[in-house]
Amino acid sequence: GVVGAAMTAAEAGFTKVIGFDMGGTSTDVSHFDGEYERSFETEVAGVRMRVPMMRIHTVAAGGGSILHYEDGRFQVGPDSAGANPGPACYRRGGPLAVTDANVMLGKLQPDLFPCIFGPAQNEPLDADVVRARFAELAERIGGRTPEEIAEGFLRVAVENMANAIKKISVERGHNVTAYTLSCFGGAGGQHACLVADALGMKTVHIHPFSGLLSAYGIGLARIAASRARAIIMPFDDTLLPELDA
Repeated sequence: GVVGAAMTAAEAGFTKVIGFDMGGTSTDVSHFDGEYERSFETEVAGVRMRVPMMRIHTVAAGGGSILHYEDGRFQVGPDSAGANPGPACYRRGGPLAVTDANVMLGKLQPDLFPCIFGPAQNEPLDADVVRARFAELAERIGGRTPEEIAEGFLRVAVENMANAIKKISVERGHNVTAYTLSCFGGAGGQHACLVADALGMKTVHIHPFSGLLSAYGIGLARIAASRARAIIMPFDDTLLPELDA
Protein backbone atom coordinates (compact mmCIF):
# COMPACT_ATOMS: atom_id res chain seq x y z
CA GLY A 1 0.00 0.00 0.00
CA VAL A 2 2.82 2.44 0.83
CA VAL A 3 4.52 1.68 -2.47
CA GLY A 4 1.26 1.95 -4.39
CA ALA A 5 0.40 5.30 -2.80
CA ALA A 6 3.87 6.75 -3.36
CA MET A 7 4.31 5.60 -6.96
CA THR A 8 0.82 6.44 -8.22
CA ALA A 9 1.04 9.87 -6.58
CA ALA A 10 4.45 10.40 -8.22
CA GLU A 11 2.92 9.60 -11.62
CA ALA A 12 0.39 12.37 -10.94
CA GLY A 13 3.19 14.83 -10.04
CA PHE A 14 3.06 14.67 -6.22
CA THR A 15 6.28 14.01 -4.30
CA LYS A 16 5.22 14.60 -0.68
CA VAL A 17 2.58 12.03 0.20
CA ILE A 18 0.58 10.94 3.22
CA GLY A 19 -0.82 7.46 2.60
CA PHE A 20 -4.35 7.04 3.97
CA ASP A 21 -5.62 3.46 3.78
CA MET A 22 -9.03 2.95 5.40
CA GLY A 23 -10.47 -0.53 5.33
CA GLY A 24 -13.06 -2.43 7.32
CA THR A 25 -11.40 -2.64 10.74
CA SER A 26 -8.60 -0.07 10.78
CA THR A 27 -6.93 2.88 9.10
CA ASP A 28 -3.23 2.68 8.20
CA VAL A 29 -1.29 5.89 7.55
CA SER A 30 2.22 6.42 6.21
CA HIS A 31 4.62 9.25 5.35
CA PHE A 32 6.60 9.50 2.11
CA ASP A 33 8.95 12.28 1.03
CA GLY A 34 11.26 10.76 -1.57
CA GLU A 35 12.15 7.60 0.34
CA TYR A 36 10.35 4.78 2.12
CA GLU A 37 10.52 5.01 5.89
CA ARG A 38 11.33 1.83 7.76
CA SER A 39 11.31 0.82 11.37
CA PHE A 40 13.72 -1.84 12.58
CA GLU A 41 12.09 -2.73 15.88
CA THR A 42 8.33 -3.07 16.20
CA GLU A 43 5.90 -4.39 18.77
CA VAL A 44 2.91 -6.31 17.40
CA ALA A 45 0.33 -7.79 19.79
CA GLY A 46 2.79 -7.51 22.66
CA VAL A 47 5.59 -9.30 20.80
CA ARG A 48 8.73 -7.28 20.08
CA MET A 49 10.21 -8.03 16.66
CA ARG A 50 13.57 -6.82 15.35
CA VAL A 51 13.07 -6.91 11.61
CA PRO A 52 12.99 -4.13 9.00
CA MET A 53 9.49 -3.21 7.85
CA MET A 54 7.63 -0.22 6.46
CA ARG A 55 6.87 2.44 9.08
CA ILE A 56 3.06 2.46 9.26
CA HIS A 57 0.81 3.79 12.01
CA THR A 58 -2.57 2.10 12.56
CA VAL A 59 -5.70 3.20 14.42
CA ALA A 60 -8.92 1.28 15.00
CA ALA A 61 -11.15 3.33 12.72
CA GLY A 62 -12.59 1.47 9.77
CA GLY A 63 -15.90 1.06 8.01
CA GLY A 64 -16.86 -1.73 10.43
CA SER A 65 -15.80 0.08 13.62
CA ILE A 66 -18.72 -0.18 16.05
CA LEU A 67 -20.44 2.99 17.29
CA HIS A 68 -20.92 3.29 21.06
CA TYR A 69 -22.72 5.89 23.15
CA GLU A 70 -21.51 5.54 26.72
CA ASP A 71 -21.27 7.95 29.67
CA GLY A 72 -22.63 10.80 27.58
CA ARG A 73 -20.04 10.59 24.82
CA PHE A 74 -19.67 9.15 21.33
CA GLN A 75 -17.05 6.46 20.78
CA VAL A 76 -15.94 4.75 17.56
CA GLY A 77 -14.31 1.32 17.95
CA PRO A 78 -11.89 -0.12 18.81
CA ASP A 79 -14.05 -3.22 18.29
CA SER A 80 -15.24 -4.00 14.77
CA ALA A 81 -18.29 -5.69 13.26
CA GLY A 82 -15.96 -7.31 10.73
CA ALA A 83 -17.28 -8.68 7.46
CA ASN A 84 -19.76 -11.04 9.14
CA PRO A 85 -22.13 -9.91 10.58
CA GLY A 86 -20.76 -6.56 9.41
CA PRO A 87 -22.49 -3.20 9.88
CA ALA A 88 -26.26 -3.10 10.42
CA CYS A 89 -26.90 -2.27 6.76
CA TYR A 90 -25.45 -5.66 5.71
CA ARG A 91 -28.74 -7.35 6.80
CA ARG A 92 -27.04 -9.86 9.10
CA GLY A 93 -28.08 -8.39 12.45
CA GLY A 94 -24.82 -6.48 12.94
CA PRO A 95 -24.34 -3.40 15.17
CA LEU A 96 -24.29 0.21 14.04
CA ALA A 97 -20.90 1.00 12.52
CA VAL A 98 -19.14 3.81 10.65
CA THR A 99 -20.53 2.51 7.34
CA ASP A 100 -24.06 2.87 8.74
CA ALA A 101 -23.39 6.51 9.65
CA ASN A 102 -22.48 7.13 5.99
CA VAL A 103 -25.66 5.37 4.87
CA MET A 104 -27.69 7.48 7.31
CA LEU A 105 -26.24 10.71 5.90
CA GLY A 106 -26.72 9.67 2.26
CA LYS A 107 -23.00 9.38 1.56
CA LEU A 108 -23.53 5.74 0.63
CA GLN A 109 -26.41 5.10 -1.76
CA PRO A 110 -27.83 1.54 -1.63
CA ASP A 111 -28.98 1.85 -5.26
CA LEU A 112 -25.35 2.07 -6.37
CA PHE A 113 -24.28 -1.17 -4.67
CA PRO A 114 -24.83 -4.72 -5.96
CA CYS A 115 -27.42 -6.94 -4.26
CA ILE A 116 -24.99 -9.13 -2.32
CA PHE A 117 -26.18 -8.61 1.26
CA GLY A 118 -28.40 -10.59 3.62
CA PRO A 119 -28.20 -14.30 4.56
CA ALA A 120 -28.63 -15.39 0.93
CA GLN A 121 -26.34 -12.62 -0.38
CA ASN A 122 -29.01 -11.42 -2.82
CA GLU A 123 -30.38 -8.24 -1.20
CA PRO A 124 -29.37 -4.55 -1.35
CA LEU A 125 -27.92 -2.53 1.52
CA ASP A 126 -30.63 -1.92 4.13
CA ALA A 127 -31.08 1.82 4.69
CA ASP A 128 -34.37 1.28 6.56
CA VAL A 129 -32.83 -0.63 9.45
CA VAL A 130 -30.08 1.99 9.68
CA ARG A 131 -32.64 4.80 9.99
CA ALA A 132 -34.61 2.83 12.58
CA ARG A 133 -31.50 2.08 14.69
CA PHE A 134 -30.34 5.70 14.63
CA ALA A 135 -33.89 6.82 15.52
CA GLU A 136 -33.77 4.51 18.58
CA LEU A 137 -30.42 5.99 19.55
CA ALA A 138 -31.73 9.54 19.12
CA GLU A 139 -34.64 8.73 21.42
CA ARG A 140 -32.27 7.36 24.07
CA ILE A 141 -29.87 10.31 23.84
CA GLY A 142 -32.49 13.04 23.43
CA GLY A 143 -32.09 16.53 21.97
CA ARG A 144 -30.52 15.44 18.67
CA THR A 145 -31.82 14.18 15.37
CA PRO A 146 -30.66 10.80 13.99
CA GLU A 147 -28.67 12.66 11.31
CA GLU A 148 -26.87 14.80 13.91
CA ILE A 149 -25.95 11.67 15.84
CA ALA A 150 -24.57 9.98 12.71
CA GLU A 151 -22.57 13.10 11.91
CA GLY A 152 -21.23 13.21 15.48
CA PHE A 153 -19.92 9.67 15.22
CA LEU A 154 -18.25 10.49 11.90
CA ARG A 155 -16.55 13.52 13.46
CA VAL A 156 -15.09 11.26 16.15
CA ALA A 157 -13.84 8.77 13.53
CA VAL A 158 -12.31 11.56 11.42
CA GLU A 159 -10.58 13.04 14.47
CA ASN A 160 -9.06 9.63 15.29
CA MET A 161 -7.74 9.32 11.73
CA ALA A 162 -6.43 12.90 11.65
CA ASN A 163 -4.58 12.32 14.95
CA ALA A 164 -2.96 9.20 13.47
CA ILE A 165 -1.65 11.28 10.56
CA LYS A 166 -0.35 13.93 12.98
CA LYS A 167 1.70 11.25 14.74
CA ILE A 168 3.65 10.40 11.59
CA SER A 169 3.92 13.97 10.29
CA VAL A 170 3.39 16.97 12.58
CA GLU A 171 4.83 15.27 15.67
CA ARG A 172 7.97 14.42 13.67
CA GLY A 173 8.49 17.93 12.32
CA HIS A 174 6.77 17.67 8.92
CA ASN A 175 4.40 20.38 7.66
CA VAL A 176 1.41 18.25 6.70
CA THR A 177 -0.27 21.08 4.76
CA ALA A 178 2.43 20.75 2.08
CA TYR A 179 1.53 17.10 1.45
CA THR A 180 -0.97 15.30 -0.77
CA LEU A 181 -3.38 12.90 0.92
CA SER A 182 -3.20 9.69 -1.12
CA CYS A 183 -6.47 8.00 -0.29
CA PHE A 184 -7.15 4.29 -0.84
CA GLY A 185 -8.81 1.27 0.71
CA GLY A 186 -12.46 0.27 0.59
CA ALA A 187 -13.70 3.08 2.88
CA GLY A 188 -11.11 5.81 2.31
CA GLY A 189 -12.99 7.81 -0.30
CA GLN A 190 -15.93 8.39 2.06
CA HIS A 191 -13.76 10.31 4.53
CA ALA A 192 -10.85 11.73 2.53
CA CYS A 193 -12.15 15.30 2.30
CA LEU A 194 -13.13 15.43 5.98
CA VAL A 195 -9.69 14.18 7.04
CA ALA A 196 -7.94 16.64 4.70
CA ASP A 197 -10.03 19.52 6.10
CA ALA A 198 -9.20 18.51 9.68
CA LEU A 199 -5.47 18.71 8.85
CA GLY A 200 -5.51 21.76 6.59
CA MET A 201 -4.44 19.69 3.57
CA LYS A 202 -5.40 21.11 0.16
CA THR A 203 -4.92 18.14 -2.17
CA VAL A 204 -6.43 14.66 -2.18
CA HIS A 205 -5.28 12.05 -4.71
CA ILE A 206 -7.58 9.10 -5.46
CA HIS A 207 -6.20 6.69 -8.04
CA PRO A 208 -8.62 4.70 -10.26
CA PHE A 209 -7.30 1.53 -8.56
CA SER A 210 -7.69 2.99 -5.05
CA GLY A 211 -9.97 0.14 -3.94
CA LEU A 212 -7.16 -2.38 -4.50
CA LEU A 213 -4.08 -0.15 -4.35
CA SER A 214 -2.24 -2.39 -1.88
CA ALA A 215 -2.38 -5.28 -4.36
CA TYR A 216 -1.44 -2.92 -7.20
CA GLY A 217 1.49 -1.69 -5.11
CA ILE A 218 2.90 -5.23 -4.90
CA GLY A 219 3.14 -5.22 -8.69
CA LEU A 220 4.85 -1.82 -8.69
CA ALA A 221 7.32 -2.67 -5.93
CA ARG A 222 10.96 -3.17 -6.82
CA ILE A 223 12.15 -6.70 -6.12
CA ALA A 224 15.43 -6.59 -4.24
CA ALA A 225 17.41 -8.44 -1.59
CA SER A 226 19.97 -7.15 0.89
CA ARG A 227 22.48 -9.66 2.20
CA ALA A 228 25.54 -9.44 4.43
CA ARG A 229 28.22 -12.00 5.36
CA ALA A 230 30.83 -11.77 8.05
CA ILE A 231 34.34 -12.95 7.14
CA ILE A 232 36.53 -13.70 10.16
CA MET A 233 40.29 -13.70 9.53
CA PRO A 234 43.26 -13.59 11.90
CA PHE A 235 44.66 -10.09 12.28
CA ASP A 236 48.38 -10.48 11.75
CA ASP A 237 51.10 -9.52 9.28
CA THR A 238 49.79 -11.90 6.61
CA LEU A 239 46.49 -10.01 6.53
CA LEU A 240 47.94 -6.55 5.87
CA PRO A 241 48.75 -7.10 2.16
CA GLU A 242 45.16 -8.25 1.59
CA LEU A 243 43.78 -5.18 3.36
CA ASP A 244 46.03 -2.90 1.35
CA ALA A 245 44.76 -4.45 -1.87
